[in-house]
Amino acid sequence: MYNTLRDVLQTMVVMEQFEIPGKQARHASIPEFLFNSPIGSLLYRQFGGRENPLWSHQTQALNILEQGDNLVLSTGTASGKSLVFRCLAFHKAFLDPDARVLVFYPLKALAEDQLCGWQEMAKSLGFPEETIGRIDGSVLVKDREWILQNARIVIMTPDVCHAWLMSNLASFAVREFVRSLSTLILDEAHTLEGVFGSNFAFLVRRLMAARNFLSRNGAQKTSPLQFVAATATIQNPKEHLKQLTGAKFAAVTHEKDGAPQCERLVAHVDCPEGKESEVAKSVHEILLREGRDGSFITFVDSRKGVEILAKRAGKTKDEKDALSPAEVLPYRAGYEADDRQAIERRLRDGTLRGVVSTSALELGIDIPSLRVGISLGVPPTRKAYRQRLGRVGRRGPGVFVVIAPSNAFQMYGTSFREYHDMSVEPSYLYLDNRFMQFAHARCLVVELESLGAPSTTPTRVAWPDGFRDIHKMARPGGNRPPEFDGIADLGGDTPHHGYPLRNVGEARFQITRRRIEDEKIGEMNQTQALRECYPGATYFHMLRAYKVTAWGTKGFNPSIRVTPTAPNRSTKPKITTWVSADLTSNGILENHIVQGEHSFLSECQMQVTERVEGYYDGENNFYNYRELQQKNPNMRPRSRNFRTNGIVLYINQDWFKGSIKKTFAERLREVFVREYSISTQDVHSANTKIFLRNKGENWERGKCIVVYDEIYGSLRLTEKLYFEFRHVLDRLHAAADFEEDENLKIAVAWVQDEVSKFEGGEEGDGAAAFLDDPQSISLSQDYVRVFAAGSVVCWRQKGQMSVDIKIIEPIVDPEIHDGELLYRIEVSKQSGLARQLVRASLIELSANADAWSYAWWNRRTQMYEEPPEEEEDGGLNAPAD
Repeated sequence: MYNTLRDVLQTMVVMEQFEIPGKQARHASIPEFLFNSPIGSLLYRQFGGRENPLWSHQTQALNILEQGDNLVLSTGTASGKSLVFRCLAFHKAFLDPDARVLVFYPLKALAEDQLCGWQEMAKSLGFPEETIGRIDGSVLVKDREWILQNARIVIMTPDVCHAWLMSNLASFAVREFVRSLSTLILDEAHTLEGVFGSNFAFLVRRLMAARNFLSRNGAQKTSPLQFVAATATIQNPKEHLKQLTGAKFAAVTHEKDGAPQCERLVAHVDCPEGKESEVAKSVHEILLREGRDGSFITFVDSRKGVEILAKRAGKTKDEKDALSPAEVLPYRAGYEADDRQAIERRLRDGTLRGVVSTSALELGIDIPSLRVGISLGVPPTRKAYRQRLGRVGRRGPGVFVVIAPSNAFQMYGTSFREYHDMSVEPSYLYLDNRFMQFAHARCLVVELESLGAPSTTPTRVAWPDGFRDIHKMARPGGNRPPEFDGIADLGGDTPHHGYPLRNVGEARFQITRRRIEDEKIGEMNQTQALRECYPGATYFHMLRAYKVTAWGTKGFNPSIRVTPTAPNRSTKPKITTWVSADLTSNGILENHIVQGEHSFLSECQMQVTERVEGYYDGENNFYNYRELQQKNPNMRPRSRNFRTNGIVLYINQDWFKGSIKKTFAERLREVFVREYSISTQDVHSANTKIFLRNKGENWERGKCIVVYDEIYGSLRLTEKLYFEFRHVLDRLHAAADFEEDENLKIAVAWVQDEVSKFEGGEEGDGAAAFLDDPQSISLSQDYVRVFAAGSVVCWRQKGQMSVDIKIIEPIVDPEIHDGELLYRIEVSKQSGLARQLVRASLIELSANADAWSYAWWNRRTQMYEEPPEEEEDGGLNAPAD
């Protein structure tokens, strides 16, 4: 396949290509200390008795670990990092029968895949099968304590450690395991960034605090906990690991990498935007027809895109042979372990010619047969690019191709070669975020109580600045400021479950197909389900097409039922997103509002709602759930909604609309996250369907944008944008100059001038002035966005939500609550159905409230009716005053 693709490149439009030369291996001897256990002899036998069987960086790393130092091994992909920490783990297991090793893998799928390697080495050393244990969400709770009591090395996801292990420190088995921890291994450490990595940093410190207390009160003193981290793509590895754990690290980096590397050809192939999949399909056909050696991997940043592209090439040459195995298979998150392992097994034994994958195959899985790599579009990060490039050319020359439009790298201000040579992005951690600190302080309070430890903040742990003060607030009787009320409610009485590490404050669905009984074929979260598994959708799984027939959202195990459908059936969803920003005195955070002559900027609470309204078929026919559910009640809208915080920028200018507003919002967000090292997935922006809420009413504003945390409950990441708005605007202006975007430059210059006039408001009065001004409202003061009649929503009563509330109609009466918007509702009571009036400010969506819709309502006529259309196109020569 290597030579085939090199020949194919001669016939394609190649924008840029270059060779990455191979390098010879540098060898070193097995460290002497490993011969104090059977590890040294095992390595000697496995490598055929050679004098210097290890690569030089492996020997250097093991010698550092012998001294008891913490180590981050930051060498290339396929450089044998796993062998280093496995040797250390088993060496300790032989020398100290009480020592326990905890191995963290960031994903359950990766943990399952790596389990085999651990088990094989344990077997070679004569350890019993139970020496290696695995605990993740799929392992029954009743089996977990047995695993902790019998395993010497436990593989675990951070999620189950946080939600189960740390919330069960009162258990004898858990206590003994934590007390006996000698080594903590962090594989794929570059994934420990953003919200997940920041939460993990606090988890590690809490785990260290528990171990310190238990070992200090144990029968004998224990040695310090030793850390081993492994990654192929991380900037400043020692600094990042110190920030992550609070401990000092030695580092063995790429410069010391002694692993061999085969030569690789890297190329950027031009293709029209949106045609990447078609070009890849043509390349696949040639590789399958003419390629003789090895296999290929193609990366697509979409689960559905993976399935469709694999399906196009997945059939064998004998289309009529139903039993003939596919030559190309898809690979992505959400597959069952058996399916993933079957694909990996076929790649290793050579019976699978190619695989189309999401980022799921970027991590950890060694497949030496891969000779060709293809990326549809520029990878989302340079870390991802390095991981994808590292998949190919491990046992022979390789080719890696990026299929993307001609300007794909120029958009970043670089050539492909310059992009390749650049360092990977910094790793983002938010350890100074006081809301994240509060969440983990709540967890620490529970843990200290379970241990019978003093309630004061544990010493001998490098807590981030400010944490000790916040821990005092989180303790019973602590003086908690009102700003923490929201996140305190989110955690409730079970903070370990209320504060998930990955911000997964949404349901996970099992995908099941009906045979003799329901068979689970995969899983996905609610966000993915709205885009891939909405009712009526065509869901692709392992080259087969299924139709989504029903959602089961009741109980503790939400599920989505699918049934086989026509292979060529295709659908795409129609998704609408609303953002409701609360500009009441309670909704504006810490009085964060400033205003100018024609604008205001505020940080406030928000509710974000995504709703799938129906779907389009392959011929672009639209199927509306309102009509479909009359015949089939399973065909109804599905929604996702969550509370968060963000900033609102309102500009009362006619030119601020359409494409200008859209570009301004997107670029403002991009510059902000880049300037302050915030992970792009943690902050989103919106420029349409934004409602500014005041006195219980939602006014749609055509002249505002929002930038908000894409995090359930919010960490207030965008608070910095509020305080540093002028600075971010300066950066945005410089970027607009570089991109020669005249419209953006003019718009930014106008906003910069307006910002110079900003002044602070008092308890939302600044916002209220705009809301009460008829000239500032984008449509007309008469029209208000409300819930449509018949909508099933929630009624907040003394902090509790009642879900069986039906909207009858909106009402405004000057004699009731000073003319505030009210709803007449229908509510179930013991005596039957009753109707009553409630304030609109007390009506909200619930996570499962799918039977609702929005409508316009005219306050003057008190009737549902559509307002006049507002022009949304944009374009400006010079903003008007």
